Amino acid sequence: MDIFYRWLIGDMGTPGDYQYQAIHGYSVLAVVLALVVVCIFAVSKKLTQQHKKGILIGICIFQIVFEVAWRLIYFFVKGDELRWWWPMYPCNLGGVLIPIIALCNWKTGKKMFYLFGFIGGVLTFAIPDGIFSSDVMVFPIVKSILQHTGLLLIPAFEYLTGTFRPSLRHYGWAVGGMLVHVLNCEVVARWFGFYDDYMFFRSDMPFVIPGVPQFITLSVFGLLVVALLSYLCDIKDSTRFLKNLKGEEKHE
Repeated sequence: MDIFYRWLIGDMGTPGDYQYQAIHGYSVLAVVLALVVVCIFAVSKKLTQQHKKGILIGICIFQIVFEVAWRLIYFFVKGDELRWWWPMYPCNLGGVLIPIIALCNWKTGKKMFYLFGFIGGVLTFAIPDGIFSSDVMVFPIVKSILQHTGLLLIPAFEYLTGTFRPSLRHYGWAVGGMLVHVLNCEVVARWFGFYDDYMFFRSDMPFVIPGVPQFITLSVFGLLVVALLSYLCDIKDSTRFLKNLKGEEKHE
């Protein structure tokens, strides 16, 4: 029982920074395999749309149940305060919102949060700052992996099944979603007494230009990446949207 308790609170193995080491590599491999399996289901012609909808619902329910479960574990086992339940980081907020949005089939929510959430999931596994803090797969590491895996699986599944496809037409909504994350990280989190750099505006992320505040470089980088991916996810619709914009400008 003591071993299980130590596993839950992460008190096992040798503490340290193990990103880009074996435990990180195996975790990324497992996530990629899960993503491949989900993508195969999404494009399978043997599965009906009803079956695919059931798979999506299953993924979403698992994510929501897990978000509740790990908070209860930390509350009763670690003794965390209730305020720690609030999702401070962008990926934490996305991990709560995205499965709910998918279950409700909220189209505006998809436009706002899906693409940025997917990008956040990819970046987290590429630059896992502070996640792999032990050489043993303790529960806090498993928690972070599962949280961010949902950010990849749900948007990818909906994209490949055709139930939602990002486009440059939705870019304004996507920017609105990013502003929601900024508000959550920079304002709401402070209401709960949290003052860390949850949006990574003041961190040592590799988006630094000497003499330029990081929040500017990171914001510009984020806006450009979201715009580019919005275009590439649906080139035809994005091109049509740009042509319509040019047509409106000429008429003016």
